[in-house]
Amino acid sequence: MPIMNIQLSLNWQISQSEKQNIDPVLFPLLTAIHHLGSLRHATDEVKVSYRFAWGLLAKWEQLLGQPLVILERGRGANLSPTGEKLLNANVQLLARFTPELDNFATQFKRDFELLLDTGKKPSLNIFASHGLAISTLRDLINQQSNFKLDLHFHGSLESLRALNSGHCHIAGFHIPIGPLANNLRPQYLDLINAQQHQLIYVVKRNQGLMFKSENATKISAISSLTNKDLRFINRQANSGTRLLFDQLLEAENINPDEINGYGHEEFTHMAVAAMIASGAADVGFGIAPMATKFNLEFVPLVWEHYCLAIPTSLSKDESTKQIKELLQSTQFRESLSGFSGYDASRSGDSVTFKDIFS
Repeated sequence: MPIMNIQLSLNWQISQSEKQNIDPVLFPLLTAIHHLGSLRHATDEVKVSYRFAWGLLAKWEQLLGQPLVILERGRGANLSPTGEKLLNANVQLLARFTPELDNFATQFKRDFELLLDTGKKPSLNIFASHGLAISTLRDLINQQSNFKLDLHFHGSLESLRALNSGHCHIAGFHIPIGPLANNLRPQYLDLINAQQHQLIYVVKRNQGLMFKSENATKISAISSLTNKDLRFINRQANSGTRLLFDQLLEAENINPDEINGYGHEEFTHMAVAAMIASGAADVGFGIAPMATKFNLEFVPLVWEHYCLAIPTSLSKDESTKQIKELLQSTQFRESLSGFSGYDASRSGDSVTFKDIFS
């Protein structure tokens, strides 16, 4: 049976005299107009005709009773306040719920395939911190491996606890490089050790501050976050990124109470970046590729290792061999090459606990 891939997506619906689904191309069109400032250039970007785009905007402006785009002769096109509100809401929803939908789709796929193909194909259950590198690995496994992948997105410590308790086969985690790891190391090593686990390197990545260019003069370092005019957005407690951020604050002698929005939490790097891009927050802490993805400025603060922890009983398993080969593949490295803040030169290598934790 061919590999089945299940994806779930959000759908906007407007109800008046009858229900109408918003055309899927509307949001990409609004995004392109926002970035390019031209309807003509936006149609080229989205690959639809100018006539189609004009008709699509007219249709939804009529249904909503508000203009979505303001066209001015000689000045191009800009989103209206309603257009900006609609686009920002969609960005926030996608960033916040896509990982949860992915988790649900993974579980449904697993349950459904068990009904159709019980025992015929091995299954591998991975808990891992959300990010572009692990999502890329997931796609390559689904395309090229001969085992079923059940990937669930959780924070680093939660993933390692699941591995320790036997609720997953492999756990993905990240830990800072350098002195910042000192206080975090014991929490990780309480859950994994060199006698029972092997480490496979996924990627080296950079974390830092993300913000819109309009706030560039206000943000230059972690100490900038004490500016009460800046609205910060945090990651959830016990996530690897939250643990790292708290270590940065401690190193700078910054009390969390000094940061406006420290208690405002999101569950993924994507959600943090999306909230900033949509104007719901001014600054957040996360990985460089998400800043690039959402056209945000980025101040690098710390590099970190991202690894997979694998029980030694699985170290010579065929699925482990395939994961290493995919991480070392040209496809994996090329997929990440367009994003700043990623170093895939060691991807797929077996690394020692001393190398990662000392």
